[in-house]
Amino acid sequence: MTAPPKAVPASRRIPGPPLERYATAFFGVRGIGSVYYLAFAAGQADFPERRELWSEAGRAWLEEKGRRLPRYWSREGGDFAVRSFAETADVPPALPLCHVCWHEADAYARWAGKRLPTEAEWEKAACYDAARKVRRAFPWGDTDPNSGNTNLFENGFWSVAPIGAFPEGANAYGCQQMIGDVWEWTTSDYVPYPGFKSEFDEYNDKWFVNQKVLRGGSFATPQLHIRTTYRNFFHAHERWMTSGFRCAKDL
Repeated sequence: MTAPPKAVPASRRIPGPPLERYATAFFGVRGIGSVYYLAFAAGQADFPERRELWSEAGRAWLEEKGRRLPRYWSREGGDFAVRSFAETADVPPALPLCHVCWHEADAYARWAGKRLPTEAEWEKAACYDAARKVRRAFPWGDTDPNSGNTNLFENGFWSVAPIGAFPEGANAYGCQQMIGDVWEWTTSDYVPYPGFKSEFDEYNDKWFVNQKVLRGGSFATPQLHIRTTYRNFFHAHERWMTSGFRCAKDL
């Protein structure tokens, strides 16, 4: 098995105001890569017995669907393969994990002794520079996204890029690829911000029910569309979209 990338530490402490009131935590420098998830997936047969890894809704999803692997993954013997737009090949360990639902992300985080970040923690890590005590437009600063600092639609990859492929896009703490590649699950429910008012409650209210927030965009998101405040949302069982995650841990 290929060793995980060693360019940066596994986590960094995220301090600071005005976002600092949203928690001080160790935040994953990298999104979860396939190399880390392989160890989790290899023992999936044991997980129904390890009920502590799954929320109540997660256990119900697991038992109903019988899922044991991320979507588009398959296993033959001890080998794992993944189907992409181009081919079915061995799971590339250096790539960010993609096509997992919230239940799987939550269970992995528990298995790793960590948790998913809140939406506010994610945004703080993405755009707050504690050294300068300023909020930045993007993890790397205030300049617009480009093909050198993030993997978005204009890159034309139509796939995730290797972890560490865009060092120019790192945030102030060294967190890699927070914009682009995969939408990242958070633990936060998709609900209106405090004080939010709309003339279209009948339309909006139906979306604020039983959905989780994802942040960061993906390789299918256009540069003009992305921002660090972009809130995507899906039901916890959905994984057809380009969804991944990174972990956080309380101090």
